[in-house]
Amino acid sequence: MAVILLCNDDGVESPYLLGLASELQKRNHRVLVYAPIKDQSGRSMALTLRQDVETNERSDLFEKMDLNPSNPYPSIHEIDGTPCDCIILAIDGYIEHNGDPKPDLCISGINVGPNMSVDLLHSGTVAAAREASLYGLPSIASSIAKHDPSVDPTTAIRLTSDLAEAVLQYALAGGNEYRRPGRSNSRIEFDGEDSTLARMFGQGDIYLNINIPDGCTGRIQASNVGARWYTGACNINEDGESRTLRVGSLAIEDDDIEGVASDSLSKGYASLTCLASWPQLHPLNVGDIALNQANIPGLDGLPRWINSPN
Repeated sequence: MAVILLCNDDGVESPYLLGLASELQKRNHRVLVYAPIKDQSGRSMALTLRQDVETNERSDLFEKMDLNPSNPYPSIHEIDGTPCDCIILAIDGYIEHNGDPKPDLCISGINVGPNMSVDLLHSGTVAAAREASLYGLPSIASSIAKHDPSVDPTTAIRLTSDLAEAVLQYALAGGNEYRRPGRSNSRIEFDGEDSTLARMFGQGDIYLNINIPDGCTGRIQASNVGARWYTGACNINEDGESRTLRVGSLAIEDDDIEGVASDSLSKGYASLTCLASWPQLHPLNVGDIALNQANIPGLDGLPRWINSPN
């Protein structure tokens, strides 16, 4: 049994978040949900500063979940802040305050809508996973690659849960950098070994981003980021002298590049990309050579390091 922290950017009542929490609980994992009260999509790594945020315990949501009464029930808390607020407050004191155990892994999602290419810079879902990684907690961001809140999440929940269990061996083997006691002295020098990439994941220096298409074949394919372009994003509405603007693209185009996330999705595969947690030139940044190797697929499609010997 592992302790898994869940967050998202769609809000604590999202059926996709609660569905994932239910599946992990039924698999006998201890589930902690610390998620925004309301939708925080597109907030990236924004923080709520210079004001208090409300928080509530939400055991009432058990009624909306399919739980195994023989296993510990999830701990569910809503926080009136951004996804990164939720992660920072949870890890840096609120989990402990509530008497919840230290998490082994963070999963952000399951999100409604893809998070690929430049989406990675805007997404609250990806930001929550990255924030947890910055705090030394191994992390996964998970999204359904379709902007449709009625998509059946069954496959996405299963694949996300399977991926979590595939990497928990590295998450549990890490843990020494939770809350980053070693700071920049914890740097792992890349030596070309896949097992070293696993150690990097185990202490949160790299994290995973999975996008699952509607009608997925069930295969997860390691994929690079790719290039996605949004056009017609400025929508102007005029009513007399009143004028309002809305951000929302009229068209989305992906460059035709083999081996990137959009290519994998077009084949019905779930795309899985390993990303660097730290900014370029930060002492803990893993560098391009390590990151490129981290996204080399094995025969099963998963990044090769996931199935490498420890």
